[in-house]
Amino acid sequence: MPARSIRALLGLACLFAVALPAPASACGGCFIPTVQSGTASPVLQDAERVLFLRDEKTKQSTVWVEVRYNGPSDDFGWVLPLPKVPKVGVGSAYLFDRLDLGTAPRFTTTAGSSENCNSAAMGGGGGIGCGSTATSAGVADSTASKGRLPGDNNRGVTVLVHDQVGPYDYVIIEGKTADGLIAWLNARKYAIPDLAKSVIAAHVQKGDVFVAVRLKTGATAQEVKPITLTMDDTEPCVPLRLTAIAAVDDLNVEVLLGGPGQAIPKNHLHVWINPMKLDWFDGASNYSQVVSAAIDEASGRAFLTEFAGAVPTSVTVPATQLYGSPTVEPLINLASLDTSGIAKAKHVSDIIVAIHANGFPIVSETALLLEQHLGLAAQAGTDNLLKFYQNAHEGDYTLLPADVTAAALAQDIDQNFTQPLKDVLPLLQGAQKLTRLVMRISPKEMTKDPIFGFHPGLPDVARDHAATVNTVCPNGSAATAYRLTLKGVGSYVIDASTAQGSATSALANNAVDPRFKAAPAASLIELVDETGDPVAIHPDDIDLVDGAIAGAHLGTPSLPAGITLKKAPARWKPPANDAIYSSGSVNATSAACALAPTARGPAALGLLLCGAALSILALRRRKRE
Repeated sequence: MPARSIRALLGLACLFAVALPAPASACGGCFIPTVQSGTASPVLQDAERVLFLRDEKTKQSTVWVEVRYNGPSDDFGWVLPLPKVPKVGVGSAYLFDRLDLGTAPRFTTTAGSSENCNSAAMGGGGGIGCGSTATSAGVADSTASKGRLPGDNNRGVTVLVHDQVGPYDYVIIEGKTADGLIAWLNARKYAIPDLAKSVIAAHVQKGDVFVAVRLKTGATAQEVKPITLTMDDTEPCVPLRLTAIAAVDDLNVEVLLGGPGQAIPKNHLHVWINPMKLDWFDGASNYSQVVSAAIDEASGRAFLTEFAGAVPTSVTVPATQLYGSPTVEPLINLASLDTSGIAKAKHVSDIIVAIHANGFPIVSETALLLEQHLGLAAQAGTDNLLKFYQNAHEGDYTLLPADVTAAALAQDIDQNFTQPLKDVLPLLQGAQKLTRLVMRISPKEMTKDPIFGFHPGLPDVARDHAATVNTVCPNGSAATAYRLTLKGVGSYVIDASTAQGSATSALANNAVDPRFKAAPAASLIELVDETGDPVAIHPDDIDLVDGAIAGAHLGTPSLPAGITLKKAPARWKPPANDAIYSSGSVNATSAACALAPTARGPAALGLLLCGAALSILALRRRKRE
């Protein structure tokens, strides 16, 4: 995705909303900054992360929406249509990051024994690509102050709630007409574009309310954080039609849903990617491109399941985040969120000791809170708050500044970081299954708002995908090829000459091998509903089904009655396995991993490590030009 100038892209960015289950219901939400020189210039949104959880006891739904914004503080604004008045709060990006660590797909490559190579051929040989990860609560109680705000006379707009939470000042309003509501918002420097008028009019006609959010006086863009919404019984929905106004091409949409079964898209198709399109010799570094291509093959409107299963209780934190070795930690360590030691501090060193003692998470959000109260990074002349507080040592500091109250710091951390995590964790743990669905979509393809249901009978989807690679010497002396084995797909010798550089040092790239280059990116395109088996879609029926399910809603079949579909053939048949050059020199376990593809969820989404006896070698990543 090309780099963009933040200042040149000030404007609109649309996020997530929820809507009541109803035929042809619509959802939506928009960030609307102020008018710049009389013109609204959009800040193009390049990603969304959304978490949807339902409390089965209270029948309430909680939605966390990650808000990403890098423009001037005065230009931040958000308008969100909702079917009823929500309870508004703030969350933490820390939760999304931890869930990414526990649910994002991981691709690993394990080295097997050499094939047909003598000892001289292996001396100083090249490496093979290493594995990688593809990356891819609390709700503050609102005290409603009903009535009119200055300037809303004759607009037909009523203010239902006016309150503040975290860094935000927000109002919940309702209007009699779209024109009146838009005029009211524009008078407060929400630059509503003409493209949004018809969607807003539809919400007004339905009787929806609108949440309008700004940064409160004195708050900075650094403080922008996830917004939480709690409402009675709602269905998850992503407002792509409004998002299209300000989205980049290939917008990355990540939706995490906790519920009674695997979450499925009701009005969008579902795809599985072809694992042989991934560059396994470079840690599947082209994963995003393959996902985009697979979705494009499904009319550009489809989701991919990256994970479905029990809510992860622990995560593996990479060494790059810890300045050391990778470590396994609880998903959310409640003990680490204890701020009592901070509240009792008499010295700055006491605060640092308390942080270290509990393993309190120092992330961008908490580093900012510490700096706002202590100002230590500014005194040290650095603006890298995260690195500064991660490396702070208690011996460097003495008494608290005269104007700093440790209790106030602890209270601020609790309200804006720890309490939302403590409140949402029981909802996460109460979910029978957590599903991670992703989509990459461009504005022209955003013609319908995805809604999601749950299918309790679908099997889990693993996040870990593995391949085995053996060095191959076709002539017995020079290592000029590699054998790639994927369980569920096959075992193939890939010529290293397809890569740049010399054959002995360059790595192969199976994705450009003639046998796989022209293969489809989607190994399966299907329609999944809340009950029954998924239905594979014939290429001739993809556009038909895509259009027919546009009006789907929960509780009824997505595909209208009376539509007859063709029987779908296999989209791609893996070629025959390559013969082994020398049966005496290759680990037999590797060759035994070549199996037939499964009917659903091809090997890319359910790969198993081939051969427990294979030794794990040090791997190196090929440098890209």
